[in-house]
Amino acid sequence: MTTPEFKIADALRVVALRLENALEEGRRSTRIDANDLLETLLAVADQLDPPLANYLAPTEACPNCGERNADRLIWQDDDETVRCAGCGTTYRPGE
Repeated sequence: MTTPEFKIADALRVVALRLENALEEGRRSTRIDANDLLETLLAVADQLDPPLANYLAPTEACPNCGERNADRLIWQDDDETVRCAGCGTTYRPGE
């Protein structure tokens, strides 16, 4: 039987492993800012209660990692570029 405590611990382990892999692959910096913390907390929440993903067309996916989940692609202030929350790549969708 999985208790709520075990579910939370498992979610934290999964997110920590993903972050560790991103660091080892050079996709993440060892420096952390508020956006990194927010992304980590949301990843834990998604692991505990996966949201219904809002996927974009493959032509609008992150050109570096292929992320298509609109909730993980953050429009920048210029309203022309997007930053991928997964790998940090900034790009113009559809180009």
